[in-house]
Amino acid sequence: MHFLTPERMANKLPLPVKTWYSYLTPLQHQQVMEHSSLVHFRKNETIIKQGFVAGHILYLEEGMAKLSVEDKERSTVLKIVAPGSFIGLMCSFVKRTFDFTAEAIQPSTVRLVDRSIFEGLIHENGDLAVATVHKMSIDTSKMVHDLVHLSHKNAEGAVCTILQQLSGIFDSMAFQIPLSRVELANIAGYSKESVINSLSALQKDKIIELSGKNLRILDMKRLEMIARHG
Repeated sequence: MHFLTPERMANKLPLPVKTWYSYLTPLQHQQVMEHSSLVHFRKNETIIKQGFVAGHILYLEEGMAKLSVEDKERSTVLKIVAPGSFIGLMCSFVKRTFDFTAEAIQPSTVRLVDRSIFEGLIHENGDLAVATVHKMSIDTSKMVHDLVHLSHKNAEGAVCTILQQLSGIFDSMAFQIPLSRVELANIAGYSKESVINSLSALQKDKIIELSGKNLRILDMKRLEMIARHG
């Protein structure tokens, strides 16, 4: 259940308009509030660690997080999670352990809901059950699509695709990139040098304006064209 407001850039943080709470009755909402807690995370702080038991349902209320899979050699970023989204909902129901690490890339607030309470709501509330299944299906499909899509792009096309996605998350043409150049390269599937060169080329062509991590898209049509055909 990920819905974004019109531009809210005061703190460079997008916020959701509608959340999964809207599917709950007043009594169910009260039950969730009584059996959940809010946890605040600083930037770069680990929210969950790969391999940990999924004892709670995690819902990102504010901030932004990155999901990554770690092995002995490296860490691969899978996706960026925007506010108004569950973190690892599929793992919570299927494997009961997290297959990834989640790290706050902005100061974030996460609601931890007792899993048994959430499962009870799924049994009681048909609308919530349908919405949850729909959300898990969309997230899984999008993650696979994005990974395959990026693997067929050249460096500039992959970078434009990521910038387009970030613009959608922030609901703005101007935002602060919440990732390092190394993390951008990790997502794009190219070297850090290739990503830096692509950003420089986009700036030279006046498609973007970039200062440090502050980015403004000057020509969205051209950015979208490169993302589509690059």
